[in-house]
Amino acid sequence: MTEIEPAVILVRTFRATCETLYRAWTDPVMVQRWLAPGPNVVERAETDLRVGGHFRLQTRGPDGTQHRISGRYRELEPGRRIIQTWIYDGPLDLLPGEETVLQIDFTPRDDGTSEMRLTHRRIARGDIRDAYQGDWPSCFDKLDRVLH
Repeated sequence: MTEIEPAVILVRTFRATCETLYRAWTDPVMVQRWLAPGPNVVERAETDLRVGGHFRLQTRGPDGTQHRISGRYRELEPGRRIIQTWIYDGPLDLLPGEETVLQIDFTPRDDGTSEMRLTHRRIARGDIRDAYQGDWPSCFDKLDRVLH
């Protein structure tokens, strides 16, 4: 019997090209404008766009708490797909140091919009999956504002 791995899966349509959405995930200047949930802000973003290259984020919450996320790119298909590891390095108890995996797929639609599908896998705890399920949409709301 095969057990299906629990994942957070979110699909959102944006009024942007797939190439623009890809750039929003890979250009550090764009990443700084949206990739932190809720009232948090990105203080620093680094991307090394090659398979095996590093990704690093430092965000800050309204109370001043700094959060660190890092990972490596596993697959980069401009305008189509990104697969990268995602490691939350603290300070919250969100599986610190444990590697999860993000897959972001971009699909053009006939009406000129693009669909973005995020699949966040390898999240061992249900409460952490719930936290990501709640946090990713607020990031996407920011991304939508950045694109317009």
